[in-house]
Amino acid sequence: MKRLMTRRNLLRGAGVCLALPFLESLAPRGARAGEPGTPKRFLLCTFPNGAPHHWWETAPAFGKTLKGADFKLPRVLEHFAPVKSKMLMISRLGNYTWSTEQHPYIEPSHSRLGAALSTCVDADQLGREARQDLGEWVGNGVSVDQLIVQKAGPEQATRIPSLQTGLGVKPGFFDQRSYAYNQVLSWKSPREPLKRSVNPKAVFDALVGAGAGAGVPGQSDEEARIEAERRAAMEKSVIDGVLADANSLMSRVGSADRKIVQQYLDSLREIEKNATRVQSTMTPQTGLGCSPIDKPGVVPEPPGQAEGLNENDNTGAGPYKHEDHAKVMIDLIVMAIQCDVTRVITHMHDDMRSEFEYRCIPEDVRAKVGLAYRREASLHYHSSQHAAGNLDRATQDGRYKIVQQSNLDYAAINCWLNQKSAQLAQRLDAIPEGDGTVLDHCVMVHMSEMRSHDHDGYDLPIVLLGGDGVFLNDAHVAYGALGSDRQLRDLWFTIMNQYYGLGVSSFGEDRRGQPNALLEEILR
Repeated sequence: MKRLMTRRNLLRGAGVCLALPFLESLAPRGARAGEPGTPKRFLLCTFPNGAPHHWWETAPAFGKTLKGADFKLPRVLEHFAPVKSKMLMISRLGNYTWSTEQHPYIEPSHSRLGAALSTCVDADQLGREARQDLGEWVGNGVSVDQLIVQKAGPEQATRIPSLQTGLGVKPGFFDQRSYAYNQVLSWKSPREPLKRSVNPKAVFDALVGAGAGAGVPGQSDEEARIEAERRAAMEKSVIDGVLADANSLMSRVGSADRKIVQQYLDSLREIEKNATRVQSTMTPQTGLGCSPIDKPGVVPEPPGQAEGLNENDNTGAGPYKHEDHAKVMIDLIVMAIQCDVTRVITHMHDDMRSEFEYRCIPEDVRAKVGLAYRREASLHYHSSQHAAGNLDRATQDGRYKIVQQSNLDYAAINCWLNQKSAQLAQRLDAIPEGDGTVLDHCVMVHMSEMRSHDHDGYDLPIVLLGGDGVFLNDAHVAYGALGSDRQLRDLWFTIMNQYYGLGVSSFGEDRRGQPNALLEEILR
């Protein structure tokens, strides 16, 4: 089977090995994006601290499914409207059967639920079994994204095996556990966490330098790094480094592909400019830089708890703007996927226990949930999670009973975070690929590690998009109430086996002894 990577072209220069989008002029005879071999992609986007009760305001009753016109988006998810036809909401999935307490109320919640989101195992229990101090212990299971990387086979290999990104710029306090559980979704092995990169310029440099050591004859990784530093000192774009190769390419492709290349280079120059600008507002003393994304290791502790940036904090290079940071990270993720530099990405919209003050939320987003706009009003995320709002475990009319509706600060923050994933989904959906779009050929999951104000590990807020015809779209599937609900480990199990065909026999833990089972209700 021929890989679509044969239709990729690389622009090479000093310290740069720049992947381009698909170019039909360079395709092998008969190759089409819709043929077998179309890339399969996994994109996990997370937000912390659970969701407001607004998330479930249009949910079906326990055990029911709503489709098409009967499936209504809740207010906090209305930004997904342009891609609703490719969207699946999943309600009443838990992630708590790994707990020795066999109880969905998990404490310390932000660390244990955060660590278990992508692994479905109890990091604390692993530390106890290793007879380690839990405050210093760094260990977990292998995460779903890394199992996909390890098992998907050579036809899915890319220059960067997986990419870890995020927006967390204020570390906060964290439940007397390692910051590994605050800043990591990806675990390459039980002792190898892959820390998310929040520095957009570092991510940009990693993407444009992907393969530079092996792809540029006679040039080592160290030489590539030196060239990158030289470009920065001379204030030169990476585009300048590949212009000669780009001009040569232009003479060999058709007019349509010349337009694609020029548009891409113009877009790339803008991304680089924005990445450099946002980086300049991120003070290095706060530990906000990122480690190399392809070399796992122990996650370094930040210099102090609660240090970091908030909206409009001035760093000497101008005020930090969270919206600008979010936008350029979306640009980078789209670039990585469109150019097939990687096919597996985890993106943390915020760290697992967020102490960020969301002054960045604009008036129109606040208005969606009825929150009056006050310019520069501080919406502190963790405080709003523990402000007014109480969702009962008791049921009423096929749903969990709302004792007290969530406060509007909490709802507005959630709405803004949802908007970011919606914007990413729409960007991917705007890229044609074969008989569909890049979004069609992704499994994109947007979710949180806990339920709501209560720190519970059941009824997690989950959205799935794309899925290449494997999963239901334009639907909301609800499983049973607590005690008859299904588990998140079965969602990862279903994705790995039904979308990727990996033949995984088991994923995560269930101390009740229940084996994994496919979530048949979400399949076409």
